[in-house]
Amino acid sequence: MIKVAIIGAGSMTFSRNLTGDILSFPEFRNARFSYMDIDADRLAMGAALCRRIARSLGADPAIQATTDRRAAIRDADFVINTVQIGGFNSTLVDFEIPRKYGLNFTIADTTGPGGLFRALRTYPVLKSLCQDMMELCPHAILLNYSNPMSMNMQTIYRTSNVPAVGLCHSVQGTFELLLRYLGEKPEDVSFLCAGINHMAFYVQLRKGSVDLYPRLFAAMENPDIRNTNRVRFELMRRLGYFSTESSEHSAEYCPYFIPHGPEIIRRFGVPIDEYLRRCDDAERKYERLRRDAQSDEPLSHQRSHEYGSFIIHSVATGQPRVVYGNMPNRGSIGNLPANAITEVPTLVDRGGLQFTIVGDLPPQIVAYIQPHLSQQELFIRAAMEGRRDYVYQAAMFDPLTAAVLPLDKIVEMCDEMIEAHGELLPPLPAKTLVPTSGKTFHPPSGTDLRKQRAVQLAEQSA
Repeated sequence: MIKVAIIGAGSMTFSRNLTGDILSFPEFRNARFSYMDIDADRLAMGAALCRRIARSLGADPAIQATTDRRAAIRDADFVINTVQIGGFNSTLVDFEIPRKYGLNFTIADTTGPGGLFRALRTYPVLKSLCQDMMELCPHAILLNYSNPMSMNMQTIYRTSNVPAVGLCHSVQGTFELLLRYLGEKPEDVSFLCAGINHMAFYVQLRKGSVDLYPRLFAAMENPDIRNTNRVRFELMRRLGYFSTESSEHSAEYCPYFIPHGPEIIRRFGVPIDEYLRRCDDAERKYERLRRDAQSDEPLSHQRSHEYGSFIIHSVATGQPRVVYGNMPNRGSIGNLPANAITEVPTLVDRGGLQFTIVGDLPPQIVAYIQPHLSQQELFIRAAMEGRRDYVYQAAMFDPLTAAVLPLDKIVEMCDEMIEAHGELLPPLPAKTLVPTSGKTFHPPSGTDLRKQRAVQLAEQSA
């Protein structure tokens, strides 16, 4: 029977959904699960919720909960990574230090300074996980759900030979949204999507032989539809194709919205600090989840649209499927680099995962994507070679950062963020001719920022 290890299982809702999805397959009703997290309290709660899910599905899995990562992955067939290194405290640093320099974000988990520093602090842990997998479960497949997806996948593929795929729900989730806009059923519509994670585009959208894009452009003129996704529809108006990632994410991937002041931000409904609000909501839900975990009643489960369980089923049983995965390009998209992490249709069966050949993307889509590929390449070189100058340069080529800050402020901001994140980052000792800011910083810790935010929220609710 298969063994599935979930690393970062203290992310309780995600662990619960993935467990329920896997146990929904009759073949896996007696699977082995090993949950691992460094937070023993959240880990115990997550495991308890998963046991309730199993009871509701009539399954009898073996469930282990441990803070020992090596014990969790030993002899695993599949390892699922959901870690967020630094948690909410580090996220606050990613928002608040750039804010001092005039940079504001919506989500800050994919690109720009937020995505870059999230990737840098994930690098040591993810590299170590892959080294442990090569020793303890050398044939296991790693399913990565942690953001920033593309940079984390660079870590996996550039530092190990672990077979791995990055998984997101943007492609299938947005397809369901497009069907609602068009009033069509999923069985009647075909699509081809390609690009990089959070910046892939539906380059084909058809009903039989009929191109559905003219209808989508017409639907955009309906204010009730356009106002649900103003940023993405504006990008489609200019680029000709619809993006996989939400408007709140997409607004910070380009220089066209946030840097142009409050009027543009209001016009396109850009929710500055959206991710911080989501984190606040998660904190408030924690006590409810604690109560749920203490109950002995079965917990109902409705299958999610995450690809993870389907991949596990296809590899274990040989049933072929097509999913959308993130792996090294290696010729799938003809006009993107071979070592770029791309997101394209992916075949999966007993032999594992294999990209399909997409061909060239439209040149305007490549232009939109290219700065982020440069940032991802500079990130992995910074982490592997200990090069602080590559950190500066990765931030320099981020479109939003470049639209707001001059070069000296970009370097200064990076130096302050390096100081604030401290030992969570890989060492950056390499000396080059590129100068630092030369300044001394005393940035607030994530703990300090969390206390400040708690006070602000209390004042707002008073």
